[in-house]
Amino acid sequence: MSRQIKRQIKKNGVGFLLMIVMASLGCTSISDLSHETYKKGFLKIDPLGKEETVVLEMTSENATNAYLPKAKEIFNILMQEAQPKVLPLAQLSPANVSFSLPQTKKILEESDFSVIRKSTTIRFLLQTHLQQIEVVEGATQVRIEARIWDIEQGDILWEGVGESRGHLFLFFPTAPASFEKAMEVASRGLIRRLPMRRK
Repeated sequence: MSRQIKRQIKKNGVGFLLMIVMASLGCTSISDLSHETYKKGFLKIDPLGKEETVVLEMTSENATNAYLPKAKEIFNILMQEAQPKVLPLAQLSPANVSFSLPQTKKILEESDFSVIRKSTTIRFLLQTHLQQIEVVEGATQVRIEARIWDIEQGDILWEGVGESRGHLFLFFPTAPASFEKAMEVASRGLIRRLPMRRK
């Protein structure tokens, strides 16, 4: 440790030392901005706990396509931690998956999924969409949209957003947080807001 740093610690106390340690570790400050945007009436059922629910493959915007593989991996791992019984739906090809409402309705009604639905006990679908990844005012911002479909009724039960914004503190100046850290916070925020039984 240099004499100058020792003098600063002696002069300013332990707080200065703590600031140096935080800077060397690259501590992150990421805000969870996740929220629920729609719930059908008083949602009395527990879609992720009582009847079989599957997760459709996450979709993305053109601007976020490069991040999609890592985003799916992070979200699926965290989803499995929170709800081990809710599994990805592997039978539906990525080419068929879309987040647009008309396209989703078409998939539910006309594609091979209708056959899958009749041959399984699936009742609910969780749909996710990686909408935004960008650096805004020096902070990494990640936004995931989600909705839960009741496929028996062909209707949406719930919609929400997983969103995070954060910096990586490197003493001065600050730098944007990594995509992975921001994605983790956004995913956890979204999963916590899903209508399901709490453990």
